[in-house]
Amino acid sequence: MHVNGREIGATTVGALVGAVARDAPPTAGLEIGGRRLSYAEIDDLSNQVAAGLLAIGTQKGDRVCSSMFSCMEGLLLWFGTVKIGAIWVPLNVGLIGEDLAYTLENTEASILVIDGHNREKMDNPAVARQLPSRRYFVGDAKPPGYEPFSTLLHAGGLVTSNEIGPEDPAVIIYTGGTTGMPKGVVLPHFAWICAGLRYIEALDPRPDDHHFSVGPMFHVSGLMAGIIGPMSARIPSTLEGTFSVSRFWDRVRETNASIIDPVGSILVLLCRQPSSDADRTHRVRVALGITGQIPAEIPEQFTERFGIGLLNLYSLTEAGGLLIVNNPLGSSNPKANGKPSYWTEVQIVDELGQSLPPKTLGNITLRPGVPYSFMLRYHNDPVGTLNAITNLWLHTGDLGYLDDDGFLYFVGRQAHWLRRRGENISSFEVESIIAKYPGVAEVAVIGVPSELGEEEVKAFIVVAEAHEIEPENLIGWCVERMATFKIPRFIEFISALPRSVTKGEIERHKLKALPNTSAWDRERVFGRRVSR
Repeated sequence: MHVNGREIGATTVGALVGAVARDAPPTAGLEIGGRRLSYAEIDDLSNQVAAGLLAIGTQKGDRVCSSMFSCMEGLLLWFGTVKIGAIWVPLNVGLIGEDLAYTLENTEASILVIDGHNREKMDNPAVARQLPSRRYFVGDAKPPGYEPFSTLLHAGGLVTSNEIGPEDPAVIIYTGGTTGMPKGVVLPHFAWICAGLRYIEALDPRPDDHHFSVGPMFHVSGLMAGIIGPMSARIPSTLEGTFSVSRFWDRVRETNASIIDPVGSILVLLCRQPSSDADRTHRVRVALGITGQIPAEIPEQFTERFGIGLLNLYSLTEAGGLLIVNNPLGSSNPKANGKPSYWTEVQIVDELGQSLPPKTLGNITLRPGVPYSFMLRYHNDPVGTLNAITNLWLHTGDLGYLDDDGFLYFVGRQAHWLRRRGENISSFEVESIIAKYPGVAEVAVIGVPSELGEEEVKAFIVVAEAHEIEPENLIGWCVERMATFKIPRFIEFISALPRSVTKGEIERHKLKALPNTSAWDRERVFGRRVSR
């Protein structure tokens, strides 16, 4: 295959791993969770996992799920899975209860690999009914019903990649949909190759570069920015997997990083820490930053304080993830998310799909300029796929505009979307669970502005007659049934939800226009963290 006139050698993830293992310097590799392997070692060990998967009968197209925090075993499972044509499905570690049960059922996975942090939630009866028969455990204390992950390592096993093409599915990433429950975005092998190419184009990596990432290994942020991008560039990378505001700069210095990716609200948290004489004691030359929906002053504050240029970007899992539109350092419009290139066409449309003129806010729609760089489909959801790709354009659910020079500005999400600290959330996901709480007659969930940028989850609740609802009890109930990042921070009781006259639909824009001064605030009662 070729991209923009260039012939691409490796067109599958497995081929890329093998090519990097052959020609990357021995000093280049990945560190994940404190364990470091060279690219050659990663290739060899993932071949062993591939052989182990074949030995237990795993076939092309089978789904191999993992529920783990970022660790080297997760990486080896990913690469071993795709080398035999099976599909890796990294589950969001925040999923519990009904969320997790639904997602597991939707994947129809044949294999599940978990770590100790995610062990207990698998005992939930609803979740347990959806567990595949083949289960593996990363850790020392192997629970009943699980085999050690090490049994998947078959030394010397020959792995072939015949009949695996760039168009074949490689990974399913579950993300919040515009309506309904989470959707599994099926990304083909070549979409991951394209992500690496865009990383090289945007960042122009140097031989002495080192990437430091805090993105998790169940989002394209961690997988593409922290792994595929640096690997494609043959430079080392450290994947932290979790973000600690107090340790961030120490870890940046310890790893000698020159490229970082503190996207979204992480930028806000870093800027709000007390100033230090060490603020510019680092060798970081560029930071990937998604600056939409954060306070307008933060990008400039970050650059001035830490002396680091921000490469603004627009990314979407369905559109192939990382850097589909990006704005290199030195841009004439640094506040824009970037100018569309040969990678993707961008069109701003109204509710009927008609193109809008420059500087007019509308729905962001995309179309790939490179074959197999976007998602193939939503897994097990043909109707959702067709609804997302209307008039042969991918409707993102995002709002924005193009200026007179063609630069894209991302403004926010449509009313039924919200984004909290890097996580996409569908209102329906949260509403469907809260609606089952005794005494809830109706519920509508929206996003309200957060002091950290992006949004906080707010639930408007109509209480049924002869019932009373204590917010504290409702939150405790939610803790057992939904991912922590989805639990509402704000709860406001309302006599009736505003609805349109024609269709009777909830008018979320009216709810968003209400002041957030009389709502119950979970963080005032329980603090920022929610414990189970």
